[in-house]
Amino acid sequence: MTSSPELFLSAYAAAPAIDSWHPADEAAYLSAVGTLPSLTGLELPFYGSSERGRSGCATPSAAALHKYDGDWFLRALGHLPQNLTFTITTIPDTMERLGREPAFGLASTDTDGRQAALTAVCRAAEAVRNLNDALGRQAVRAVHLFSPPRPSAGVLTGASTGALRASLAELAGYAWDGARPVLEHCDAGISNGPRIKGFLPLEAEIEAIAAADAGVGLAVNWARSVIEQQDVSAPIRHLKLATDAGVLAGVVLSGCSPVDTKFGRAWDDSHLPPAPLEPCSLLTADRIREFAVAAGAGMTNGLGSRRPYRGLKVSAPRGASVEQRIAILSGSIAAVREAGF
Repeated sequence: MTSSPELFLSAYAAAPAIDSWHPADEAAYLSAVGTLPSLTGLELPFYGSSERGRSGCATPSAAALHKYDGDWFLRALGHLPQNLTFTITTIPDTMERLGREPAFGLASTDTDGRQAALTAVCRAAEAVRNLNDALGRQAVRAVHLFSPPRPSAGVLTGASTGALRASLAELAGYAWDGARPVLEHCDAGISNGPRIKGFLPLEAEIEAIAAADAGVGLAVNWARSVIEQQDVSAPIRHLKLATDAGVLAGVVLSGCSPVDTKFGRAWDDSHLPPAPLEPCSLLTADRIREFAVAAGAGMTNGLGSRRPYRGLKVSAPRGASVEQRIAILSGSIAAVREAGF
């Protein structure tokens, strides 16, 4: 076990299954991911399985944790190193639901929209228990949740701090089986300009977490904070706000760019690798180092002696080979570790 801080890799964002489903490629990819150095664990995507029923907490199959074949994926996880732990992100399910149901969200002032989001989170908690049961241990560290719905015409409509507070208080009573619910901040709907996610501002999320007083944490994602304000100093300000409030639970490194790249459009949440792997990435070694130092302050605020967990989320260009995808992951891990993350 490395003496470096723990690191959760969002390997799914660079997986072949993001483009198309070829089980042989996915198996080769996951096998190679399992051999990457310096990893504590993986971030897994929650796809929600909203079509499996809408009453209560209908138990999802393992398909909720894979885009195409969750039963296959669960078996594949059993072949990875047994010391790996996991975080789960609900962002794939959240964005898919918002595409169909604009009022969907934990911060929704629409009763049906908020209840739909709570039901989705209930299913995510059930997926945690299913995964833990399959692996025979409490393997999930945290579940990342979000604060939609989105604003309309540059003004937050249909979302409120009070609605989010009520949701956080309620979901804290779910059976999480050792996982901690964590609100991950995305770019907020704070102006009339373009936005990618456009959820609640960080200050509102912190206020809701504090008011709920239910043990929910907050995660700061470097790229999502930069994208929000198109300012590379924004992540440090967000870290300070979360640390001062005593709610910082995790930090995530992901890159972005002010110009189009082979990974995505300018200012999109495309999970760019750090520079110089992607020369246009704003996530440089100096900024990684600054972020890591600022994140270390979180261990003294409401978290006892435990540091905020650290994540790395990078994607791969569409059509990349398995070898190219693994090279991007390996190079990104090396770059952030060398910079002290």
